[in-house]
Amino acid sequence: MQMKIMRYGASSSPSPKCAFDNAAAIFLDWDGCVMIGNTLIPAARTLLERHADRVVILSNNSTHLPEDFMRILNQANVHIAPDRIILAGAEAVRLAMQTPEARTLLLGTTRIKAYARQMGLTLVRDAPDQILLTRDTRFTYAKLCRAANALQRGAKLIVANVDTTHPGPDGHIVPETGAMLAALLACVPTAPMVTVGKPGPLLFARACEVAGVAPHDAVMIGDNPETDGKGAIDYGIYPILIGPDAGLTLDDILNW
Repeated sequence: MQMKIMRYGASSSPSPKCAFDNAAAIFLDWDGCVMIGNTLIPAARTLLERHADRVVILSNNSTHLPEDFMRILNQANVHIAPDRIILAGAEAVRLAMQTPEARTLLLGTTRIKAYARQMGLTLVRDAPDQILLTRDTRFTYAKLCRAANALQRGAKLIVANVDTTHPGPDGHIVPETGAMLAALLACVPTAPMVTVGKPGPLLFARACEVAGVAPHDAVMIGDNPETDGKGAIDYGIYPILIGPDAGLTLDDILNW
């Protein structure tokens, strides 16, 4: 039986508890919600075990593939199918494949590059038709020069996400794709681009497709008001924000 919740923002909008209890799908962010660094958050384990049939992991991660996240969870004896793990990097590759004949300059990890080649993308260093920007942990001045000049010559830009950082262990911040994007846009401010990750609609649309639900039948649990919160609202999904500023934790949700 499909469960229904009221549309977020309506005058009779439900409480977070009501929305969570009745949601047909629970979209769950990864960094800071499921994992911090390489450590599985205990409350996330419980949520995944209790609600595995409703959960879709929805993350702006652009360094890993769904199979990588599946293996990380399997090592903790938590099981979720890779097709229920939606990641911005993998989805950005899928988007780039809409023009498979295009020469693509991919800034990213060796894992993402291998996946792109497997999917049939032609990866090049020079004279690309399109640039695919993911979190490149070996980003250099030389790469910035190549990408900026390619944009100036008219290459299309696909960006996995616009996050500047994500939370790391011990309170550290981890520079993200958006930090590299800022460097590119400082060089070519008017470059047109397509963004795949939250808060844009593409990742939310993919999650709804995978879960087989309409936006108003889902909730989004995340810790970022801009990407998880505003992005969900804009797409018609009920947001449930956690973290110190929100005054709510995963443990609180589990105890509802």
